[in-house]
Amino acid sequence: MPAMNQMRREAVMPDVTCESLLRVTSRRCSHRIKVPGEHAELWREDEAPIVLDQLATRRGRRIRRRKFGSGRSAGDKRSDIRARHIYNRLIATGWIEESRYGLKVTVDMPAGAMRLAEFLCDLREGLTEQLSGLVIQVKNELDALLLNARENAPGLHKAARDAATFGRYLRSVLSALREIDKQVLASDSVGRRLRHYFEDFVERILLQDYAAISTTSHPYRFRHRIFTALDSIEDSIADVGAIAEAYCEVRLAPDITAARDLVYDDLHKVRRVFDQIEEAFERIQQHRSRLETRLRNTVRYAGRRGGTFLQRSKPIMLRLDKLLGGHRADYSLSGLLESRQTYWSPLLLARARNYRTTVTGGVLVLPPPDPLREIRKQLERGYLNRLAVTPEKVSRFLEKRVPPFGASDASHFWIDNVDDFLAFETLRLSVLAADQDGRGNAIADHLASAFGFSPALGHWVDNAWLSCTGFTVTRRGDSITLEGSHAQ
Repeated sequence: MPAMNQMRREAVMPDVTCESLLRVTSRRCSHRIKVPGEHAELWREDEAPIVLDQLATRRGRRIRRRKFGSGRSAGDKRSDIRARHIYNRLIATGWIEESRYGLKVTVDMPAGAMRLAEFLCDLREGLTEQLSGLVIQVKNELDALLLNARENAPGLHKAARDAATFGRYLRSVLSALREIDKQVLASDSVGRRLRHYFEDFVERILLQDYAAISTTSHPYRFRHRIFTALDSIEDSIADVGAIAEAYCEVRLAPDITAARDLVYDDLHKVRRVFDQIEEAFERIQQHRSRLETRLRNTVRYAGRRGGTFLQRSKPIMLRLDKLLGGHRADYSLSGLLESRQTYWSPLLLARARNYRTTVTGGVLVLPPPDPLREIRKQLERGYLNRLAVTPEKVSRFLEKRVPPFGASDASHFWIDNVDDFLAFETLRLSVLAADQDGRGNAIADHLASAFGFSPALGHWVDNAWLSCTGFTVTRRGDSITLEGSHAQ
């Protein structure tokens, strides 16, 4: 009997000797305990490991061993073992990380794992709540830019990102409708088809995403105000420059030129998204109506697919075959039946299809010109030419009223007709807009070589045509400006 026990021990522990058993140290024991905890990939999901107390492997303050209370059940022990197993797996896969300081252990999630977990949670719960107010956010950020472009400049970059996110949100709704359509077509039973309709289409799309698009995130809710704000920002050079300087300060661009390009790029992104909203919204409406039509048809013909229609049709078809096979000519039916009357009318006949005419080449005959239209065009051309006052017309107007090498006040200029009034008004506006040296616009530059202008303090031009401040015109020579036809 002792020999048999010795053989069993050698079969179970072939490499363990009595000498090795007597030399077991705490270091070797703690090493054997730590190996399964540090290598979580060796664990299995269905195994039930045994958790032992941790031993102190070095001198110093001894860690108190954890003792399970006598009142703890086996289920609590299994849950603790499972929790430790999951905890080690999370550390091994990088979802959490430990930082030890003495006996204090702090557990936190890395940045990448935290962002991935947030994205997975949002994907599971749905993005309706997060994306319900993107249109309002874009509108508020653009309104803040109109109030103070320098302080609220980063809001433009965020508005571009929000607009792009809203565009992707509309495409995701359309993609979800296509996916539901594919699932409905791939269903092999009416029950699965109705489940896809009510669970996926009605609850998830119509009650969440489509409800958000139709209320808080409606594409046309603030579209006009957003376009107006974009036009105001693009037309204001000062606002664009202030936003570009703020972009450089927050290091969104390396220099002022790249920052200005980034500002226009962000404005273009917002405008492009809201320009394409109409097409995306129309496609969503069409796909929704198509799915609703299929739902109505599925409910309408659900009873016929079950066999009731065929069961009712079978005896009727058998009776018809029996009647047709009897070859009886005197059929009599009980009841009052009116004789069938055929209505004849030319209006009831279908129209014959016309033959398509062939395209042939020929001479294109233009209609003769309308003399009244030609006269109207000539009058319109003369009216526009009369309103377009050229520098030559103003020069001839002054040559008739200012003597050579002389000076004259504007209050002494007579105005005989509309042409004189237009020439005087053009002269007055050019004098007001000219620089100190008498230049600054096309009229003043053309007249600077022959005339000089100076303000006449205390003089006032007041006649039947207009009333304005006066000015003095000095003629520097005796040259005469010819008419256009004579000059050529």
